[in-house]
Amino acid sequence: MSLLRTGLALRDLFLPAGSLLPRDALAHLPRWLLSSRIRARCQVAPLDAGTLLCRVFGRYKMLVDAADRGLSGGLLLDGSWELGTAQFLARHLRPGQVAWDVGANLGCFTLLMADFVGRAGKVVALEPNPRMAQFCRQAILLNGYHDRCRIEEAAASDRAGTLRFRDLPADPKNAHVIPAGTPRDRVLGEYEVRGVPLDEVGERVDLLKIDVEGAEAEVWSGMQRLLDRNPTVCVLLEFNPLRLTDAAALLRDIAGRFPLAELTRTGRTVPVTAETVLARPRDTMLHLTRA
Repeated sequence: MSLLRTGLALRDLFLPAGSLLPRDALAHLPRWLLSSRIRARCQVAPLDAGTLLCRVFGRYKMLVDAADRGLSGGLLLDGSWELGTAQFLARHLRPGQVAWDVGANLGCFTLLMADFVGRAGKVVALEPNPRMAQFCRQAILLNGYHDRCRIEEAAASDRAGTLRFRDLPADPKNAHVIPAGTPRDRVLGEYEVRGVPLDEVGERVDLLKIDVEGAEAEVWSGMQRLLDRNPTVCVLLEFNPLRLTDAAALLRDIAGRFPLAELTRTGRTVPVTAETVLARPRDTMLHLTRA
């Protein structure tokens, strides 16, 4: 959208660097200006040996893990993460809607969802890593969104029960559920977590973001009744064929329900073919909707 057509963008040109970024800026500012404004507002304060307080997306307070060299490092340096996804949420979530953040980690997208759905909306965040789930809870409290958020310390799966979870303390965004029978890693931390199908988490969802590091097939299997109940749902599903046992079969199942499209790094949606997705040695953020 042109700066001349966006009063918000014109006003932001003159905002002091330390002021909070208006939340609508995520939806309307050009990406180059948005990145610059977010970095200008990025602040960091150490709280203890393992925890840092920072400002993300130009307006939200978050606690991050000092041992995390992945997501936390990006938030501390740039004040944002996957900015295109953040812009998509800002443009598509509406007050009163219900959004789920499956694989919430520290909760940076949970915060955005909570802000955009407002007091009349609801957010459900699933995170199996107990330390990350606690960071997510604290972020929700810090920003005053406890009245609209529910944090489930669980891993989305195809069945209810106990699952094995492999922690990666230096990069917890890549921690993941491991299949039964996988040899135990004596170096990396492993523990048991609660597994739950998304079919059993709730009845309504308008926007569903899924980032589950290789458990996509199990999560997809456990959410079919949820999709039936919510035919106009918008799904953002991070898909990486290298992490999956049969990526082609899963993508065929997905394409049987939704036309295939992807969310680009600029926050826009474009059609994509199964062949293109399967040929990529990296993540694709699938945008799935029939609305």
